[in-house]
Amino acid sequence: MLRPIVAILLLVLLATPALPAQPAAKKDEPFDQLAKALKPILVGAMPATLHEKIDNWDHQVQVPVGVKWRGVKPQVMRSPRNHGEWRKLIISSQDLPRTLDLKIYDVKNIDAERQTFKVHLTFQMGVYYDQQNWESGARLWSGSVRARAQVKLDMECENTLKVELDKNNLPDFILRLRVTSAKIDYDKLVFEHVNVVGGDAAKLIGAATHRTMKQWRPSIERDLLAKANASIVKAADTKEIRLGFGGLLKSK
Repeated sequence: MLRPIVAILLLVLLATPALPAQPAAKKDEPFDQLAKALKPILVGAMPATLHEKIDNWDHQVQVPVGVKWRGVKPQVMRSPRNHGEWRKLIISSQDLPRTLDLKIYDVKNIDAERQTFKVHLTFQMGVYYDQQNWESGARLWSGSVRARAQVKLDMECENTLKVELDKNNLPDFILRLRVTSAKIDYDKLVFEHVNVVGGDAAKLIGAATHRTMKQWRPSIERDLLAKANASIVKAADTKEIRLGFGGLLKSK
C-alpha cells in the first residue's frame, strides 16, 4: 500500500521548484492530492483507543463490620469495603473515514535536498467517563457520560530527498521524512449520553468530567500526540525509503 504513496510524494517533491511559477490558486493542489492519498492509510493506522486512565478504581479500606467477643473482651471485626472517588476515562478514535481531515501546506525549499512543510490533522474522538463515589462500602452516587470532541494536531515536518547512482549508473531516489515539532489540542466537547444514580448526580458528573479532563489534560495530550505520531510514522514511514529508477522499492 505504501508504494503508490511514495511515488506520489516523490512526484510532488520533484515538481515543487516549478510550483511558484504556477497560478497561486493551484500552488497547493499536488499536496491536496497527496493528503487525499494518505488519508485512508492514516485511517487504517490510527488505533481504536487513544488514551485510557484509571484513578483509584476498586480502592477499598478496612471498616468495622461487627464485634467478636473473646470471653469478656470484645474484638472489633473488620472487612474491606469500597471507598473513595473512583474515576475512569477512555478516549477513542471515532468514525475516522468520515471525520479525519488532513492538510499539507506551507511547503518551503531549505536547500537542494531538504524541504519543510506543515500538516494539520483533525478527527473526532469519543470520550467515555465513569465516576463512582464510595464511603466505607456505601455508594454515595455514580455516573457515566459518553461524549465526543474534535482533536486538532499541527505538525512541522521535514523531508530530505537525495539522488544516488546505483551500480548501473541509474538514479535511486532516497527519501526520509520526519516530524520536527507538534502541537495538539481539542475542542467542541459535546455530551451525548449521561447515566447517573442519586440526587443531583447529573450536575455532579458533568462538572466532574470537565474537571477531570482539565486535570488529566497533560497526560491526555501526551497520549494523543504519541498515538497520532505513531500512526503518521506507520502511514508515511520515517525510515529511509529508496525508489530505484527501475521501479524497485525497498525500506531499510
